[in-house]
Amino acid sequence: MKQLIFIFIVISSFKVYSQIAPGRVEPCKIFGKIFIVTDKRQADYKIYEEETEAFAQLVVYKQDNRFYADKQGQWFFTKDKTEADFWVYFVDSKGLSDFTIAYTQTESFAGCK
Repeated sequence: MKQLIFIFIVISSFKVYSQIAPGRVEPCKIFGKIFIVTDKRQADYKIYEEETEAFAQLVVYKQDNRFYADKQGQWFFTKDKTEADFWVYFVDSKGLSDFTIAYTQTESFAGCK
């Protein structure tokens, strides 16, 4: 009986924890073909664009070729939503975002902080 109560408490604690702290977003794992949506409800991630790289969680380099967007911070923006790996929506407020990005002109600077 004690084991049954213990199991119930453990299972309940996982359920409560998942409601309090939903899954963390890992911006480092977001690379590849990106599609920008105009409706935030369709987006996989809501992103805020920082003006400088110093405050961004992810530094992004815009690739011209979809095949080179294969590492952290390497994004190829596509107009075809069916081929996109991720759908993103850009927000005006940092507090509403899942994570922040800044763009770089140097490919080797792209990646996570």
